[in-house]
Amino acid sequence: MVFKDERGVVGAVTDTDSTITGSEESGDLSTTAEKVRLPHDQSGLLWFEDQPTSLFLASIDRWAQALLQDDGFNPIGPSNLTVRARVVAKQAGTLCGVHVVNRLLDIHLPHINRAWQTREGGHFQQDDVILILDGTPRDILAVERIILNFLGRLSGIATNTEQWVKVLGGMKVASTRKTTWGILDKWAVHVGGGFTHRLRKGDAAMIKENDHIALREGDEGRAKETMKRWIMSTDFSYHGAFTVIEVDSISLALTVAKTWCNRMMETEEDRSLVIMLDNMGPTKTKEAVMDLRSHGYNEWIYTEASGNIRFEDLEDWKGTGADIISTSGLNMGVSSIDLSMLLDEDGIRENNSQKTNSN
Repeated sequence: MVFKDERGVVGAVTDTDSTITGSEESGDLSTTAEKVRLPHDQSGLLWFEDQPTSLFLASIDRWAQALLQDDGFNPIGPSNLTVRARVVAKQAGTLCGVHVVNRLLDIHLPHINRAWQTREGGHFQQDDVILILDGTPRDILAVERIILNFLGRLSGIATNTEQWVKVLGGMKVASTRKTTWGILDKWAVHVGGGFTHRLRKGDAAMIKENDHIALREGDEGRAKETMKRWIMSTDFSYHGAFTVIEVDSISLALTVAKTWCNRMMETEEDRSLVIMLDNMGPTKTKEAVMDLRSHGYNEWIYTEASGNIRFEDLEDWKGTGADIISTSGLNMGVSSIDLSMLLDEDGIRENNSQKTNSN
C-alpha cells in the first residue's frame, strides 16, 4: 500500500496484517519528494520496487537484535489469551518506523497482529492512535519499550527534518556522517524530506581534511598540489557513485573544480564531483558558488555547504546558491517524539480460535 501525503513525501505499509484507512495515491519511495539530479539522495539503496531493500532490512535486524538482547527478550509465543494495545501520540509529529516495527514483529513475534492508523511519513496529532496491536499480553509488553523507542526516535528525526525542509523551501538539505543509528537515522531523514547523503563509505569517495594530509606524496606541501595529482591519477571506478572533496577556501575550490573538469573532458568520463564548502559561512559560500559558476564549472560540479549550519540561520543559507547544505542537526541531539502504549481497559480476553485450534 503506497501513499503520498500533502507534502509529496511518500510511504507504504507492506505488512499483510496491517490496515490503514484513508485514500492512497501511487508514489515512489526510492526518491525524496521530487526527482532531482543531486547525487546525495541514496534512498534508492534502501527502498526499491515498492519494498525495503536487503541493506535496509539487515540494518533493522541488527538494531532490533541488539535492543532485544539488551532488554532480555524472552517471548512465550501464541496463546489462547490475547490483549489489545494501542500506541498513542502524546504530541504531534511525522511518523517514521512503520517498516522497522513491522520487520521486528515479523521476525520475532509474527503471531501479533497489527493495524497501522498512520502511514510512514504521515502526520499525527496529540492523542492520535498510531498503531493497534492484538496478541499475547506478555509478548506485547516484552516489546513495548522497544517499539516506542524505535517509533519515538525515528519520528523525532523525521519531524525535525521536515521543519528544516519547510524553512528552506526549494533548497535541499542532507544528513552527514554523524549518526547514532546509522542507516535507520538516514531513513528517518529521508522520510522527513531530506537527503540521505552516502549511506556507507563505499557509496561515495569523500576527501576530508585528514585525507588531504594522508594523500600527500613527496614534497607536496599544499592541498592544491595533492588534489591536482590525486584527481588526475585516481581510478574512480572503485569510488562509488560520486566523489566529495572538502575545501576550506575559494582558491582551493577553484583549483579542484578546474582539475576535475579538465579530467572529465580529457578522458570523456561523466562523473559527479561534490565540492564541500566547509565552515565558510553564508557570505563566503555565496562568493565561492558565484566564482565556480562564472568559470563554467557546473557541468560536473555540485556545491555542498557544510559546517556550523544552524536552524536559526537558514534564511541566510537560502541565498547562497549552493546546491545543497548538509548538517548533523537533522538527526543528532533531536528529541524523540513522546509516545505511549496503553492496553485496553477490557483487559485480557480468551482467543476462541486459538483455543479451538489447540483442541
